[in-house]
Amino acid sequence: MVRVNNCCGCCDLKSGTISISIVYLVLAILNMILGIMGVVGAKGAAMYVGVTIDGIMVILCILLIIGAMQDNHILCMVWVVGAIVWSVLLTIMAIVASVLIGLLANAAEDIQPTDQPDVPAAAVGAAIGVALGIMWGIVAVEVTLVIYSAIVVYSHAQNLREGGTSPPPYSQFGGPKAI
Repeated sequence: MVRVNNCCGCCDLKSGTISISIVYLVLAILNMILGIMGVVGAKGAAMYVGVTIDGIMVILCILLIIGAMQDNHILCMVWVVGAIVWSVLLTIMAIVASVLIGLLANAAEDIQPTDQPDVPAAAVGAAIGVALGIMWGIVAVEVTLVIYSAIVVYSHAQNLREGGTSPPPYSQFGGPKAI
């Protein structure tokens, strides 16, 4: 797997790992709260699946904070595996949502209320296309950020496993002096 020497070009891997765990912990807690309140996501069984996945992410983030603070590479690797599984689940849920939206749009095309003016099929198709495009854009950004975060955490875990410490971050302003 790819390894990096720093996080975001400005901080060492341990600080980046702790930052990543805090950011994902806050996001997972917010998403759980909003999901329970019914503000975001679906209703019914789909809500419970989303809240459960976010709950698992909260646990993984707590384990990552402990692992990074105590220099435990095993706890860091648990988060990497969990992040990869989370990315796969997110992608699967997006595929299922896309298929269901397509099926519902196809079924809704057959049901036209008689007291409402007909909505052109092209307008409905364009609206569905925009909604799916926005959804897939968000999924792509989320998965990309999780993959980069997993690479940072993996690099930190490997440095810990090898018995070394994190190398210093790249210096954007310093470096070898020319004589």
